[in-house]
Amino acid sequence: MKVNVPLRSRLFVLLMFLLSFSPLLAGILVFAVGTVDAADRPAGRPLVFIFTGESNSGGIGANAAATPAERAPRPCVQIMNLTDGRFVFEDLKLGVNNLRDHFRLDGDYATSHGFENQLANAVEAGAFPGRERVHLVKTGQGGSIIAEWDPRHASGYWRKFLQRIAAAKRQLPANPQWVVWFSLGINDAIAHTPIVRWKQDTLAHLKRIKEELPGAVIVMTQFQSMKKYGAFDAAIAEIAANEPGVLTVDSSGAVLGDENHWNYAGLKTVTQRLVETTAKVLEKKPAR
Repeated sequence: MKVNVPLRSRLFVLLMFLLSFSPLLAGILVFAVGTVDAADRPAGRPLVFIFTGESNSGGIGANAAATPAERAPRPCVQIMNLTDGRFVFEDLKLGVNNLRDHFRLDGDYATSHGFENQLANAVEAGAFPGRERVHLVKTGQGGSIIAEWDPRHASGYWRKFLQRIAAAKRQLPANPQWVVWFSLGINDAIAHTPIVRWKQDTLAHLKRIKEELPGAVIVMTQFQSMKKYGAFDAAIAEIAANEPGVLTVDSSGAVLGDENHWNYAGLKTVTQRLVETTAKVLEKKPAR
């Protein structure tokens, strides 16, 4: 697994060494640092994906079903390491860094994946022209209901969200293109959260996300494949129809691993729809 230590930092260490021997060589290296630094940063406007919501935003697709290429390191997706204390971006590697610090999915960390697998496939296939590499921050929490994402809730989910976003902003150039893939509602249906309240709280949550991620493209998943959450599917459709910058994807036909979670194939189906919906919006936005 590769951790991306900036080349500028490595050259700076060499510069300090050379200063003690030759100011001329040190001066040449200063020029090199300035030249290489531009290539060391993400090209153009970074495309940064944020996955958020309940357990399907983390995913329990079986890594064992993935191809050897899918199980190999994927440099095209730079995923935030959520457990090393530094929150650095590194090559996506299923079973190693793709599913971490996600409530209720701790038993799946080494064996499962979510939308990130097909996202990597799509990036490699050129789904986002001009962007051969994207960044990813996973922020979901299993079993969560919308009330638990309120900043005042004892869960601390919103605090963790902000912590991860702040870490991303520190590492990336200004004005990235944010894309939020949002999958939340099943646990509220199970908990019998009134639809009116869920919709109201979700709109408030989306407003907070937009404030943190200016210009974000937000795509929400629906749950047609589960065949029992029609009221929430309708509410999600209403939100997408009326809320600027928010879209939705239908999950009909996505294969389930159990009654509430997409499996390896189902995740590919839903992710590809998320990719296509996102790409259509990004066509109208500058990549640089």
